[in-house]
Formats: sequence, structure tokens, C-alpha cells
Amino acid sequence: MTGRKRILLGLAALALAACDGGGGPEYDAAPSSMGGVAMERAESAPARGMAPSEPSPAPEPGEQAGLMLAYSYSMGVKAPKEAVAPLKSAHEKACMDAGPKLCQVLGSSVSSWGEDHVSAYLNLRAAPDWLTTFRTEIAADADKAGGRVTSDNVNTEDLTAYLVDIEARLSAKLALRDRIRQLLETRDGSLSDILAAERALADVQGEIDSMTAQRAAARARVDMSALSISYESDPETSTGAFKPLAEAFKSFFRTSIASLAAAVNFVARAWPFFLIAMGVLFVLRAWWRGRRTKRA
Repeated sequence: MTGRKRILLGLAALALAACDGGGGPEYDAAPSSMGGVAMERAESAPARGMAPSEPSPAPEPGEQAGLMLAYSYSMGVKAPKEAVAPLKSAHEKACMDAGPKLCQVLGSSVSSWGEDHVSAYLNLRAAPDWLTTFRTEIAADADKAGGRVTSDNVNTEDLTAYLVDIEARLSAKLALRDRIRQLLETRDGSLSDILAAERALADVQGEIDSMTAQRAAARARVDMSALSISYESDPETSTGAFKPLAEAFKSFFRTSIASLAAAVNFVARAWPFFLIAMGVLFVLRAWWRGRRTKRA
């Protein structure tokens, strides 16, 4: 192995260690220091005639000018018990009819307990413009069904720093990968050196794939907002005014039988003590009579 080859491989290993940055990026990481160094390394590659073969796509003009925010909404709906499941099904169908580019259903469920309690859940994500209209339709549908929207919350997460940082780190990794590839194509060395360089190339490619997936997931959160809807039956509309009296008549026979059973159980538990008490009273009466006879 030539001295020039050793120097080039050492420089590639140092660049790989420097680009690692001590772990994956966090949402609150400041990209001013790490991102700036990574961008400087990425920009040095074209000057040497080794531009990345898969350059990171540039952000949209709107993303460069403004913040990249991820919105998530949560709504609560109360309705009569017979309207809970149809409301959930109608909203789920509206999302599916809109198509996966505008709305995607992530999960739904319906459950009931007792005679008056029904609950449902719908989780989806959709394009912000479509979701604004859909949230208005949810309130209108609840009102038509005799229910109401009990809660409407929104949460926002700023992903601007995270996306800028991961873009810079990804560009640096792409430049490093191309430099290692050129070393493998243009330089000769021993089998162990070639295997070491190929392992370094595989590690860099794995990090590139991971960062690409993280960037895609973050951009998906920015492009499509999340919405979770919880449906619950309203006790005021689910329970009628005469229902307690009807339930009392329904339970009359059962209550009567239960009372009779309680009486039988009481007798079954008390009759041995009753016999013992009768025997004691008989003995006391005989003793009292014998005493009166002696006195007479």
C-alpha cells in the first residue's frame, strides 16, 4: 500500500468521523454550527470534480421563505348513542373518498358498554386546505345529528431547524460517499484496505438512507396535518325521562325473587340458633318451676 493511498484513506476516515456529529439530530438542535461545517464540506466536493451523484433536492420556494410547521388537531364530539357509529362511518368514508393524496385514514374503532354508552375514535391525516373544510363539516354533521363539538384543539411543532440541519448533514454524507467511491475506483491497494473502504462506504450509505427516511417523514408531517376525533354518546340525549320507571318495572320480578331468596337465606342461617334458644328456655322454665315447688 503506497503512502499516498494511506493518506487518502486516513482523510476519508477523519471526514466520516467528523460528519457523524456525535449522534442523530434532535428536533431542538441548532444547525448553525454543525450544519454550517457540513455544508462547507459538501460544497468542497464540486470544486474537486466529485459532485454528489444523488444531490439532495432543494426545498420549495415557500419552505425557504417561511417556517416549516407540523400541525396536529384533536376534536371531541358528543351525540346520541344511535348517531355515534354513523357519524364516525360518514367521516371515515369522506376521508377515503377524497383519496390518499388529500386524506389518509390511520385508524378507527367503535366500542360500547351498558345500554347507553357508545364511543368511537377516528385518526387520520390530510392536506391542510382539505382539512380546514373537513373540520367545519364535522361540526355541521354533529349539529344535524343532535350532538355538539365539545373540544377543538390544535398543536404546532416547528420543524424548520430540524429539516435545515438534516439537509446539511445529508449533503455532507453524499459528498463523502462519492469521495470514497472515487478512491475505490482510482486507487489500488491490498485486499484488507479495499474491504475497509467498502465497509466505510456501506456505513455511509446506511446513514444516508436513514437521514433520507427521516427527512421524508418530517416533510410528510409538514405537508399533511394530523387529526384525531373522539366520539362519545351524550347521557342527556341517550336516557329518556321515563326510562328509570321502565327499568323499575322490568326489575320488579327480579327484585321480588331476590328479596324472597334473602328471607330464605336468613331462615336457613337462623333456625339452628332458634332451636338452641328454645331448648335453653325449656330448661330455665323447668328449673324455675322446680324452685317454686320447693318453696311452696
